[in-house]
Amino acid sequence: MKLHHAALVCSSLKNADEFYEGILGLKKIKTSRLTWDFAEELFGVSGECQIILYTNENFAVEVFLRPQPSNNPFAHLCLELKDKKGFVKKCLAKGLEVNQVRRGESLIIFVKDYDGNRFEIKEEQA
Repeated sequence: MKLHHAALVCSSLKNADEFYEGILGLKKIKTSRLTWDFAEELFGVSGECQIILYTNENFAVEVFLRPQPSNNPFAHLCLELKDKKGFVKKCLAKGLEVNQVRRGESLIIFVKDYDGNRFEIKEEQA
């Protein structure tokens, strides 16, 4: 089994581009529109929205632009990165919320994007 993509909500194109292109280094490859009737049929949500697909060779995120992002406190994506410390430093420099919690010998790290989407950050294993 292979994960095709994850879908998240952002409040603006600026926030989406800044985080997914600027911080995660993904490439914007497609923009489309979710129509009012299709949004209602698929998700039970009223209103149109723009959808942007950001990707690299290992990871794809479908971002729905909506004025009010969701607030599920447990929802998150987990990313494995080669330079976890450098990524956290970059996020802090950009003013993003970083939560680092010690659990025994481990340090559990979560980063929130500009709209509150959570990302657990793990060190890539060689």
